[in-house]
Parts: sequence; C-alpha cells; structure tokens
Amino acid sequence: MRLNKVAVALLVVFLFTGCEGKQAKAPAPPEEEAEITGDQKMMAFSLSGFEKTGKKKWEVQGKSADIISEVVNLTDIVAKAYGDQSDMTLTADKGSFNRASNDAHFESNVVVTGTNGTEMKTDALDWKNAEQKIVTDRPVKMKSEAKTPTTITCDGPMEIDYGKSYAVFNKNVKVEDERGQVFCDTATAYYDTKTKQVSKIVARGNVKIMREGSWTFSDEATYLAPEQKVILTGSPKVMIYPDQTKVK
Repeated sequence: MRLNKVAVALLVVFLFTGCEGKQAKAPAPPEEEAEITGDQKMMAFSLSGFEKTGKKKWEVQGKSADIISEVVNLTDIVAKAYGDQSDMTLTADKGSFNRASNDAHFESNVVVTGTNGTEMKTDALDWKNAEQKIVTDRPVKMKSEAKTPTTITCDGPMEIDYGKSYAVFNKNVKVEDERGQVFCDTATAYYDTKTKQVSKIVARGNVKIMREGSWTFSDEATYLAPEQKVILTGSPKVMIYPDQTKVK
C-alpha cells in the first residue's frame, strides 16, 4: 500500500513554518469594528509574522471584543501560512491567540486546507510555539487529494513535533486509499523537510493491513516511502480471502 502521499503533509507544511524569528504586525486599528448586540463591539484583529527578508510567513485574523489584551479571544478565525511550495488556510468558529508566547488555540469546526488539495478536520487544535508542536485530543480526519487520495483518521490524541519532524496519531488509527487499508493503535509519520514528503510511517499495536482480499497481521509495520516497501515485525501472519475483500 503506497502511503507517501499521506495527508500528514497538510499540517507538517502548515505548522513546520514555526513562529520563531518573525516580526509581528500590529493589530488592526479600532476603527475597523462592527456593532454587535448590547454595548459590546467586535473589533477586527490581524497579526502577521514575517521572515527577516520581509516575506510574510503567517497571519491570524478574526473578531475580538478586546484586541489590546495579551490573550486575544477570537471568533470567525482565518489563519494562513505561506510556504515555499504550498499555502495553508485554517478556519475555526472561535479560539484564542497569545501575543506574548505566539501560542494559539482553535476550536469548533476547525478545518485546515492546503493549495495542494489536502484537508484536515477536527473539533479543537492547539499550537505550542515554545515546543514547536501542534496537539489535539479530539478525533482527527486528514485527507489528501493527490493522484491517489489518502485518508487518515484517529480518535486522538494527535501530535505533530516541528523540531523532530514527525506526527503521531493515536487510538483507532485508520489509513486508507484505493489500494487498501491499514488499522493500528498508533501511527508515527516521519517527514523529510527537503522533499516535502513523508519518508517513513511506523504503525504499532494490533496492526492489520487489508489489500486485495488478503489480511496481514503483525505487532508492528514500517512503511519506507522511497522504496515503497513494508517491513513487518512481531509474529506477522497473512490470511488470503480470494473471493472477498472484507472480513468481519
């Protein structure tokens, strides 16, 4: 089963840009405000990060009742990251942005989409700037619309480590494309920062691979993307069902 187009590239590109060494743009001026019910007013909030060359790398926009506070609570969030090969857009109903730490929290209808056709959906997402990690304890669905669409789902938690270039999916993990399915307890995807591709995926715990009517069982399976090779360890077993593709 070919997994080098796994949709983990969606968040790897988005979050591996990081926020270190960026200059911040001041929030939008108070005159950009819209009336809401009662005496409260919602003001437009916009914060951007730039490279030393002046190129914009990311921006966060939304509406807030208080854009002066250190932690800005936002609604109608649109966050964008500009990469070398693709751009990413995150939308969420609400969340918060810490201007001191550059930490961000997004929740309710969180959707991340990329210009390369990838998409991720979850209920909540946190960006930990100091640790260079993205974490969520909610169910996650990630999908790639490459030549061979690939979908990863898990019940969570999920974590992407920017510094070490890997992502971990936990609990009821399922990786699926037109060639087959992989089920496991935990899957770790390792990212090659040079090729912008997933270089290796390690599936652990109750690993089951279904392809063309056969099932493979093992304790661990390692997929090497460049070689398109799968290595099974831990008492591997193969069961072939030529007349059916699903087994209860």
